[in-house]
Amino acid sequence: MADCCDNKKVLTMEKDQECPSCKAKGKTVKLITLKSMLKPNKLETLNADATHYFCFEEKCDVVYFDTASKIYVKSELKVPVYQKESSNTVPVCYCFDWTKEKIKEYTKRGERTKPVEHIKQNIKENRCGCEVNNPQGSCCLGNVTQYIKSLSK
Repeated sequence: MADCCDNKKVLTMEKDQECPSCKAKGKTVKLITLKSMLKPNKLETLNADATHYFCFEEKCDVVYFDTASKIYVKSELKVPVYQKESSNTVPVCYCFDWTKEKIKEYTKRGERTKPVEHIKQNIKENRCGCEVNNPQGSCCLGNVTQYIKSLSK
């Protein structure tokens, strides 16, 4: 598995594609991510030859869509999607189990850098597997940092 959190890696992006439901711009996502995230009955409907996209829009039920406008919604995934769930138990970091709740606890104790340091150390040790653990198919570190900043507002 390639190092998904390697900052030096540049992803080649397909032509921007809009979510068929909310019209937000989607981000290309690797096929391995969908294979890992979709429930078995939905995996059977996957067009492996299409380019797939992740919809970040919080209020949109669509998580993935493809160039033919085939969609996959939240209920068709094995895990809750951080960008689309408000629960405190939803992971912000899927590889190392940093939930909103756990990050809040560390922040309250004055250890707001602990989650980022922990994740960075594991990235350095080549332990992350964001392509198969994180529904967005890419490194969660930006999400974790952004969430920690939102707690201080």
